[in-house]
Amino acid sequence: MLPYTVRMTIQGLIASHKGAPKKAAITVDEKTGLITRIGKPTKKVEHDFGRDCIIFPGFADVHIHAREDDTGGQVYKEEYKTAADAALHGGVVAVAAMPNTPNPVVGRSQFDWHRKRVSELAHPVSIFNYLGIDTKTRPLGKPGEHFYKLYFGKSVGDLTVTYGSELDVILSRYKGHHISFHVEYEPIVQASAKGRTHTERRPRECVNEGLRILLPLIEKYKIHAKLCHWSTGGESFEMIEAHRKRGCDIVLEVSPLHLLFDTSMTDADPSLWTKIQMNPAVQSPADRTALIKGLKSGFIQFLATDHAPHTEEEKYSAFKKFAERFPGQSLADVARAIEKEDRSLYLATCEENNHSGAPWLDTYALVCAWLMKEHGFSAKDIARVTAYYPGQFLNPHLKKQFPKQKWGKGFGKIEKGYVASFTVLNTKKSTRVRREELKTKVQWSALVDRNMPGAVEAVFIRGVRY
Repeated sequence: MLPYTVRMTIQGLIASHKGAPKKAAITVDEKTGLITRIGKPTKKVEHDFGRDCIIFPGFADVHIHAREDDTGGQVYKEEYKTAADAALHGGVVAVAAMPNTPNPVVGRSQFDWHRKRVSELAHPVSIFNYLGIDTKTRPLGKPGEHFYKLYFGKSVGDLTVTYGSELDVILSRYKGHHISFHVEYEPIVQASAKGRTHTERRPRECVNEGLRILLPLIEKYKIHAKLCHWSTGGESFEMIEAHRKRGCDIVLEVSPLHLLFDTSMTDADPSLWTKIQMNPAVQSPADRTALIKGLKSGFIQFLATDHAPHTEEEKYSAFKKFAERFPGQSLADVARAIEKEDRSLYLATCEENNHSGAPWLDTYALVCAWLMKEHGFSAKDIARVTAYYPGQFLNPHLKKQFPKQKWGKGFGKIEKGYVASFTVLNTKKSTRVRREELKTKVQWSALVDRNMPGAVEAVFIRGVRY
């Protein structure tokens, strides 16, 4: 006799990376959390979503910073639970956490600590981990067993590779592995340190020069490469395309921040720097336009947030030099006081070097709706960059990182045998981003008080509605 199973049906417009949404009924085995059938619409359903909503395969973010490790040194900014809560709030069902924590995730002991911590947390959002690379590391297994992150240029933390000669030696040890790269050539960053704005301190030349050095090594060592949070179009696109034509496996991410902001906006309002300073820096309107077009056309494969929480105190760190005049006040309050006294001084200080990084998980789905409304992205486009490609990236690692769970065919598609995790996006509503509703521990967003198109109608994880 077959074991008794409980089945549930979810109905509505179903998105796919293959074509336009179609109305259908999804049957879910609640015991396994897997999709058992995609059928014609029916009257007997537990969850029926109207034409204002689109049911996407669960959104997945392949680039976040959760901050937590065994030192506890940065959990005041974020921890696995708050990052996962923010992900759920933003319609994201799976995330992959970067390794540049205070105790970098570069070896077996660190990796095992994080996997144990994620298992103990048992959050419905699936949390994956990258392994870091530096001059001393070695792969933990055969190609394909793990995914790695290499910082070619210093960002946040101590994982840094500075020169091309170092990179050649390192990548020779990782032949055929899957590596995600931060690409900024450090000597140019250092030479530009006196620039007035963050874009001048981290100009596009540091990205392009780093890419010139990196691409031949990707080809030489047959690296499966993902280029993180891409910030420039033009020449960088041409170099990447040339190496793709030579057979190199190169995919790209773009962050919401680089899609929403550019230097025309920071020139008009320098105070934006306290919200959107990021490594790499935002570039020109032409670069932003190229990134949007590249994501829409398929040249860029992933919408990945680089969710990087810092406290507001850290984002206003340039105002510390005025703190003695305002004893007992936060740096954000100090900044507001300086603004009242001398707006020119306030704006000039905003342009100085503060902490780089911003939280984005809470607003992931809203950015998707914005792309649809403002830039003509189809549901097919969104399903491709938020679910299909992330699924292709994460699925090979499900058994390794979640050995006690059954995943069927994994994430990324609404088809029989895949995980019944869905993001239901209401494209007709709008959402005002409110500080008090954010789940990230740092409790701020560059989009606070902004009305964004769309709303998260529901999130299902393994058949359970949240």
